[in-house]
Amino acid sequence: MSHDLEMDAKGFARMAYADREIPWHRLGTPMKGLQTAEAMLAAAQADFDVVITNVAAVDADGNFIRNPDGTPVLVRDSRATVRVNPDGSFDGLATVGTRYVVQQNRECLDYAIAVVGASRGDAVVDTAGVLDGGREFFSSLDLGSLIIDPKGINDKIERYLLVRNGHNGKTAITFANTSIRAVCKNTVLAGINNAQRVFTARHTRNAEYAIEEAQNVLNISTEWAKDFANAAEKMLSVSMPNGATRFDYFVKSMFPEKPQETDRQRRNRQNNASIVRALYANERNGEGYGYNGWSAYNAYVEYLDHYRDAGATERAIASMDSNSSTTQKKLKAQEFILSFA
Repeated sequence: MSHDLEMDAKGFARMAYADREIPWHRLGTPMKGLQTAEAMLAAAQADFDVVITNVAAVDADGNFIRNPDGTPVLVRDSRATVRVNPDGSFDGLATVGTRYVVQQNRECLDYAIAVVGASRGDAVVDTAGVLDGGREFFSSLDLGSLIIDPKGINDKIERYLLVRNGHNGKTAITFANTSIRAVCKNTVLAGINNAQRVFTARHTRNAEYAIEEAQNVLNISTEWAKDFANAAEKMLSVSMPNGATRFDYFVKSMFPEKPQETDRQRRNRQNNASIVRALYANERNGEGYGYNGWSAYNAYVEYLDHYRDAGATERAIASMDSNSSTTQKKLKAQEFILSFA
């Protein structure tokens, strides 16, 4: 199933959401508006406990393989994560390393709520769900919308703090500032890939202290939103008619000609420039919001995040890294456009 949501024994998806918008998969429990962590976890059947156990060797029939003294043979370098269900049954989730420490879903959500300056009793949770048979958990906290030029183009950017937790030994604890609402596995990944700020922590004995650092990394979201809106509205004021000298200058500056470039390098440069020109002219940019610096900036960012010559994983990692060349190119584009403001 493309949504990868876990289905319970009765065929219901273990997911809940504020009813202002129905998820594309139309699964889960609708809730009346934003909810507290406790209410959303309960509705999503996500407030379960995960414990660490030893790993024992068993034969093909499921019987323990025992030593001569009758003790079971244990796999010394591995542990297993096991879900404890309300009915007293258990679900084996994954094998993990001996340094792995469980962070319960409710703990990660509590940390995220603290990061945004709310308390656990505040209704700020928009979605929550369980993925991959209990191995992953996600949630979206509503941070309010960011409106660019409310009296003009009225470009509305949704803002969420995405929470991701894993019990599989692979998925790091992740908090991300993103404009994408998490309702399934794909939107979780898309939200992280398009995030403005991302914080991750490993499931180790120091994870609790590492998560506390998230407040320093992510609690600038309000200030960031204010600064970004100011910069966006300044870029919006920069006129850049499609095909005009100023826009052409912008594209050439983003794709400068290299000394002694080969024919292949020249073709690649020209092709990349053509992609940005086409993106600029579509309804998501110039056609929708006018031919201006804001649209030009978004066209170039869209190229870097989705169209440049690199693998999807590489592009995603670069978009999340504040020190990557991709991030530096975005800053360069913004500075170039703002120089005309």
